[in-house]
Amino acid sequence: MPHNHDNQPKPESIDEADQAAVTVNEDGSITIAQSGEVAKAPPAQQWTGIDLKPDARFGSMLASKFINCLMYDGKKATAECVFYAAMDQIADKMKADPLPIFEQALENVKPLVEVRSKRIGGANYQVPVEVNRKRQQTLAIRWILEAVRTRKGRPTAEKLAQELVDCYNKTGSTIQKRENTHRMAEANKAFAHFA
Repeated sequence: MPHNHDNQPKPESIDEADQAAVTVNEDGSITIAQSGEVAKAPPAQQWTGIDLKPDARFGSMLASKFINCLMYDGKKATAECVFYAAMDQIADKMKADPLPIFEQALENVKPLVEVRSKRIGGANYQVPVEVNRKRQQTLAIRWILEAVRTRKGRPTAEKLAQELVDCYNKTGSTIQKRENTHRMAEANKAFAHFA
């Protein structure tokens, strides 16, 4: 004989059923109630697209991403050594915590717009487009590392420290590259409607 559940209120939709079973706590963790049992899930973290863990010294995802981009030929220990040596030099030079300086340096380099080549009617146009947050970060890291690798004559940690300090102070070749990118986008804003 089938069970009659007329006494229980039926949710209007699947979403209501889900909301009744899942609650978000003040600390950001999620409590899931299923058949009277309560299971606690950890707070959700921003998905980065890869299995990225915070770096060992600062606990920063951004530092971890930077170390991975700095890494050459799979030598992560070497990349970490170079990065942390550069951070120590920044701390000595600036007499401050190096992590906020590193983060601000990256923030200063991030481009807001860039130009993309688009072929329309047999002609190529440089079309200015807005840069999303993930690409801003990627370009900033790439430009800083390119500038570090083009500097000659000193150890990489020293070159990286100097480049990050320059970016923090809004000087140097990386900031110049950002300004050139913005200038090109401004010069081609007449083609923005092609985007």
